[in-house]
Amino acid sequence: MTLKDMKPGQKAKVLKINHGGNLSRRLFQIGLIPGAELTVISQHPFKGPVVFELGNATFALGQGVAGAVEVYTNENK
Repeated sequence: MTLKDMKPGQKAKVLKINHGGNLSRRLFQIGLIPGAELTVISQHPFKGPVVFELGNATFALGQGVAGAVEVYTNENK
């Protein structure tokens, strides 16, 4: 499952980022690393951003980037 597949209110742990280069470094800088816990706040329609909470901060990622973030939820079992 990826971040873009999640629904508002779902919680997950990051498994891995399937993207390299500068984007991967930027996600690392904001704390989006394997093992990080996040909660999806909203999914905007028409391929809009995924808004999520990570620690005490709120972030938004586009669908392309959110699709590169593999996550684990209790529903993955």
